[in-house]
Amino acid sequence: MSMTLQRNHPAYNRRGVGVAADGQFYMPTRVFFGRGVASQAAQHVTGFGARRIMLVSDPDVAAAGLLDPVRDGLASVGLDPLIFTTVEPNPRDADCLAGAELARDARASAFVAVGGGSSIDTAKCIALLLTNGGHPHDWEDFGALRNPPLPVLAIPTTAGTGSEVSPSAVITDTERKKKMNLFAMHNCPRIALVDPELTFSCSPSLTAAAGMDALSHAWDSLHCGLATPASDALALEGARLVSRYIQRAFAAPSDIEARCGMAQGSLTADLAVGLTDVAGAHCLAEAIGGLYGHPHGYCCANSMPPIMEYNMPVSKAKYARLAQAFGIERKMRSDQELARLAIEHIRHLNRALKVPPLSSLINAADLDLRGLKAQQNTSAPSNPRPADAAAFKSMLARELAGRTS
Repeated sequence: MSMTLQRNHPAYNRRGVGVAADGQFYMPTRVFFGRGVASQAAQHVTGFGARRIMLVSDPDVAAAGLLDPVRDGLASVGLDPLIFTTVEPNPRDADCLAGAELARDARASAFVAVGGGSSIDTAKCIALLLTNGGHPHDWEDFGALRNPPLPVLAIPTTAGTGSEVSPSAVITDTERKKKMNLFAMHNCPRIALVDPELTFSCSPSLTAAAGMDALSHAWDSLHCGLATPASDALALEGARLVSRYIQRAFAAPSDIEARCGMAQGSLTADLAVGLTDVAGAHCLAEAIGGLYGHPHGYCCANSMPPIMEYNMPVSKAKYARLAQAFGIERKMRSDQELARLAIEHIRHLNRALKVPPLSSLINAADLDLRGLKAQQNTSAPSNPRPADAAAFKSMLARELAGRTS
């Protein structure tokens, strides 16, 4: 991305700080939450007025049988869906282009996405390509999208990405080995059916990766340069729910209260980040994931502590509030002390959830490139403390060396 494009970021045009700062938001997705709501897909999608539907998912979700009830429900109302399951854990531009060609040939005019963030983001990308044309990289900057995408109904099967209410579609540019953020409020799905029962099939490792992704949305929103009191309220509640329930869901996959808590936490956290933007954690995480293809949630889990250490001089008051959302009592502690306890809590979660350490995810020889990729991320201007390639490189180097303060 060129620096010219990055100057279009809304953080550069914001006036004021704190409660006096400019801001605007709306939440366009209509969300239905509850056990069994996924069975309502057919009745909702008929409101789109589409004559042909593309059902987007991935091979694992299809193998788990989660696709069948949705497909059968659509068929029962005369909407025999076109099935597209060429979706990888980090969705690729090439697959989105192939899906768009298939949808165009079949004259599909609406989409139902069943799966994690990869499936939902793929559906969102295909939907925008059909109305805007071109390649996904044409639409990766804020405000770049020209025409509203075709309608998408999202049914998440994980509690983590929050893509079902997000204005982003994160797609890997396979040529540049870069994760692109296709951000526009039009990208939010029209309807989301958040059914915690669909997350029962998630393995402990997937539960951990998705859950830490949700947590990264909450706190990236909290310290984002575009944060508002409304987004802070959502971010803190999302962080509280994820922190409270993630270890239970990890240890006991059939714990319905834990699964509901995680689904609510993921939903709330991503509503927060949809009102703001992601920030430094995702700049680092996407720089790592774009090159190596690791699970995004693991990249986020490892990126949170180093960016918090870096942002401490300007964000310690917000991190103190985060610590309290984690259940850490204020007592006589200063903001600095609480903020450090918040960082340690995230490190504790990473250990408890068996998140692979940063040293197993990146090669030290690649730090210069990782720093550059993080600087070039669309969301870099949202970090509350300016960071260039050298700063991002230093964060990773300090974390690898075990220097945490």
